[in-house]
Parts: sequence; C-alpha cells; structure tokens
Amino acid sequence: MMTMAAKGTLRAGTPRSARGNSKGNYKSQSLSYGPGGACENPKILSDPELAKAGGAVPILDLSILGVLADPTHRFNYTERSITHDERDSARDSSRNTYRPAIAPAWLKHDRQVLRFYAYFQEAVHENPKENFRVRKCAICFYLEDGTMLVSEPKMENSGIPQGNFVKRHRIPKPGGGYYTYHDLKVGITISIYSRAFRITGCDDFTRTFFQTALNIDVGEVEAAPLDAFTARSMGGDGASVQQKKEIAESKEYNELAHGGNRKNIKLQQYLENDGKVLSFKCYWDDPTRYGSRMYYSLHYYLADDTVEVLDELSRNSGRDPYPVFWRRAPLRWNPHVSPAPGMIEPEAIVYKPEDLVVGQSVTVYGRQICLYDCDNFTRAFYQDYMGHEQDSIPIQHPKPVHFQLANPPHTGFGTEADSLASCIHLTPRVPSRDINKLMNEVKRIMRFEARAKNSKKEDENRRFIVGVFVADGSVGVWETKQRNSGHTEGKFAFKSQKKNTATGTWFKPSDFIVGETVEINSTPFQLLRADECTLSYMEDNCDDFPVSDMRVICRKIAGLRNELEKVAEIAPEELRRLAEEKCNVYLHAHELVTVVRALCSGEADPVTGSVKDSIPTQALLQRLR
Repeated sequence: MMTMAAKGTLRAGTPRSARGNSKGNYKSQSLSYGPGGACENPKILSDPELAKAGGAVPILDLSILGVLADPTHRFNYTERSITHDERDSARDSSRNTYRPAIAPAWLKHDRQVLRFYAYFQEAVHENPKENFRVRKCAICFYLEDGTMLVSEPKMENSGIPQGNFVKRHRIPKPGGGYYTYHDLKVGITISIYSRAFRITGCDDFTRTFFQTALNIDVGEVEAAPLDAFTARSMGGDGASVQQKKEIAESKEYNELAHGGNRKNIKLQQYLENDGKVLSFKCYWDDPTRYGSRMYYSLHYYLADDTVEVLDELSRNSGRDPYPVFWRRAPLRWNPHVSPAPGMIEPEAIVYKPEDLVVGQSVTVYGRQICLYDCDNFTRAFYQDYMGHEQDSIPIQHPKPVHFQLANPPHTGFGTEADSLASCIHLTPRVPSRDINKLMNEVKRIMRFEARAKNSKKEDENRRFIVGVFVADGSVGVWETKQRNSGHTEGKFAFKSQKKNTATGTWFKPSDFIVGETVEINSTPFQLLRADECTLSYMEDNCDDFPVSDMRVICRKIAGLRNELEKVAEIAPEELRRLAEEKCNVYLHAHELVTVVRALCSGEADPVTGSVKDSIPTQALLQRLR
C-alpha cells in the first residue's frame, strides 16, 4: 500500500518535465513556443539538475571524424571504447542537431562491392584421365570496410562442397598488410591463404569504378582454361545442354508436385503484344502434274510467337472448304516427329519475326511458301523493330492451262475412229466423213515408186509401188516383179489408214513427196519418183504441196541472180550446191523435179541428181524476176 501511494504521489506531484522512464533517464522538451513561434528552451541549458539528468545537448568531438574516415577504425583497440550512454547521446545529437560534412567510408561506400571473377586449380589424385580441376569463383571486395569474400557458385550434382570458400573478413597479404582494391586487377594472380587465384574478369560496376573514381584500367577479360573433365563430358560450360534441360524439367516437376505454380516466362511478352498480329500474303506453286498456284494468308502472333496459315480459295476452285492449312502453333525450323511417346526430341528452333521477309520463303509441311506482300501494320512494325522496310512484290498470275486427257488405246474391234466415237460421246455416234471429198476424189490415187531402205543387201533391187488414196487418206503398198530377186510380186501392205511414226498422226497425202523416206509396216521406204498424174495433181494443189510450188522455190533461190547470169545452162545438182553455198538454202529433190518440169523437158533423177537436159538459166531468171 505504501508503494502504491508513493507511486501515486509521484505521478500526481511531479512536474511533467521531470518525469522519466523506469531507468531514470529523464527526457525533457527542447523546444518552447512563444509569440515568434518555436524556439529553444533556455531552461534546459541553465538548469543543472536537468543537465545532470541528461537533458543538456552533448558536445561532439570532431577529431573522431578523422578516425572514422579510415575503414580500419573498427579494428583499432588502442583507444577507450565509448559507453552506452555516450553512444546514445551521440546518436541523438547526430539525429537532431548535426550531420558530418565529411562522410566516413562506411557511409560513403555503403553497399558498394567490387566483384571480380577468378579461378583456381585443384589437384586430382589417382585419376588417369585428369590431373587437375578448374574451379571458378567470385571475389567480392567491400569498399565500406575493406573486407573480402570468396565464393564458388553451386553446381547441380557436382559432388563438391561449394558456396562460400573464404568468409568475409580482411584478408592478409603474404608479404604483410591486408588486401585493398589497389591489389586487385584483371589478369593478375593473388594468393589467399596459400592458394593462387587467377583473376579473369569483373562486372560492369567494378570496371566503371576503376575508370571514373581511380582512373585506372582494370585490364582485359581473360578466358578461364578448360580442364579435361569439363572438355570431355560437360561440353565446356559446366553441364551439357541435355543435362541442363533435364535438371530444369526436374526442378519444375518437383515444384508443381509440391503445390507450386507453373511459371509463365512469356507473360511480359504477352502483356505488351496481345492483339498484335503480323499478316503476310504468300503463295505456293504445286509442282505436280495437275497442280496449280495456291494462295495463303500467314498470320504471326507476337504475343506467343505462334503462326497460322489459312488457305485463300478462289470461287468454284473445286477444293474442300477447310481454310486452315496450319493450325495456330509455333512453326519450327527443324520439324520433328517422335515415333514413340516419351522419346527425347531436339531443341525446338521456331520462326521469329526477323525470319519473315517479303521475297523469301518459309517451309510448312515441306512446302516452300513464298512471301510476296504484307499489310501496313506489318510494315510499320518492321520499320520500328528492325529498321527494315518490307517490300511488295507484284506477281503474275499464271495462265490456266487445260490438260486434255489422252484417249484410250484402240481395242482392235472396228476402226479406231469408231472406238474413239464411243469415248467422246455417251451414246456412240457414227464418225463424220467428208462426203464431197469422197465423191470428188474417189478415183484419185497418188502413186510413187519406192525402194526398201533397210540396209539389207538382198533388198537393194526390190521395187515397190506406194499408193496414196486421196479420198480417205488410206495407204497401200505393192511389190513389183524383179527377175531373180527371190521375192514374189503382189500385195505388201493392205489398203488402210496407217500412222506416220515420225509425227504420231495418220498419214495424209502431203506427207508423200519425191525423195522423202516414210515408214510403213515397220519398213522404211524411200520414194524415188512419181507418175505424171501424181506430179500434175501436186502442182495443181500447190497450197497443200509447197515443194511443187514454183513461186516458193523462186523466192528461196532469189539470191542466185548474179551467179545464174554468168552461165547459159546449169545442172540441177549444181543449182542445189550453189543454193547451199550462196543462200544457205537446201533444195529438196522434189523441188528439183518441179524446176525441171517447169523449165525444160528433161526428167531429173532424185537419187543421182542427173537429168537428160540442163536447166536454161534465162528461163529461170525470168521466173526469178
């Protein structure tokens, strides 16, 4: 009860300025308010009791700032340490009344760390495949107090204790003293507790600090050597690509199995490019027999680097109306199909915006699809993103080509025209025939004397008559009697329509001219001469037989006027030679026959080129004029 009364009396009778905490450290107000505003309370400085209680403002010793500027002041044990009360008063004083003009090292270089990259070699014993192991580490120098830290990055499943190699403290030099930032430089070797560390590089802050603050070149970056183990099994970078991929997949699986969330790596890309699509126009030329040019629209989604290819089908194209050629998905440079689930696939290399250029092509399902145009948004995107101006290539639409199907071969029943009529029409019709030609040319037969040109000695003296029926174009061959030839005269080939093996069409009367070789029933025949009726018919119908047209022949040899004026007569073989030499024109044997028949009464032999009478040049010159 006395205690409670005493406490109550103290609280009630003691002025507020003299009250304090339980430790006896009384706190008083240092400001008072007057007509001019807030001002210092002069009672605190004049009251000895308040000054004794700690209310007076302490006086700082500025000589201590010179000691604080040295980062080694923490380790100076020669002077007396300050008490807790002195430290509290100094803290309150610096907080309320004073800020040092010269910042100490621990304040000026707070959280500034110089980082160097280094390595050291560790011997490997009793291993025939390697003698040493290169271990990479980082050396951190703290500018605020001159301490150093050496740490080795941890590697998954390395089997080596890694982490902090040397804890943070001031590291002594072998010759005495401690390491400072002047002793660290790229390309030098330092010794830390009898272990040599080779410095190979530093970070950007360290390089900038040495250049700006100290005006010192920190040195060029060096490459760490490659030990035998890393070069043999780890690919030179600590772990192979496949091992890194497996480790990353294992980590992700363990996080998801323990309730973690799947990381969205492309979230920033999605937020910035959602709804932005690059649009290209492209085409593909189908190289198959009945293929045509196919047009597509290629859409590249910038939000997730996926590609979509749509068909641009024309009206009545005859194709199924399924416009999606490539469903929206990443388009790979190296497409891969796994023959069985769970097999290891190669790392996907997908198309990026810089791979899509107008004028080049992309591969989709093995098709080389060429890009020829794009929209305005795509052009503006490439101008801002790459500084590249997309082109627009005008394309010429190929003309449609109709491929007519070949007719089926003749079955052997009836004529070929009858069989073809059943293929052209659903109901077979009688083939149309030129009745006027049949009635007018029913008795017209073109007869040629021929010999077998098959290089057989026993057939050299055999002679044949080739008859061409003008009315229907049928051809027949008969053999004439030759004494002691060993062959019976008579019919060699029945009268029928026969195909010309040289052109693949039916024989027609214009295919038979003197000196020409025709193949009938797999036997080549050289036409030696024709009868008078045949030659007259060919001259009367010179539009169908140009070799019997004298006007055409004169135009071919018009350049021989000067040569023909020098002689009075010329042989047919000489005329052929001059035409080849002077005019570079070849005169056919039937054309020589036409010239001889028109200008003289002699008859030319197309085989030997000799005639009974030569060609008068005066008559030929009149024709040439």
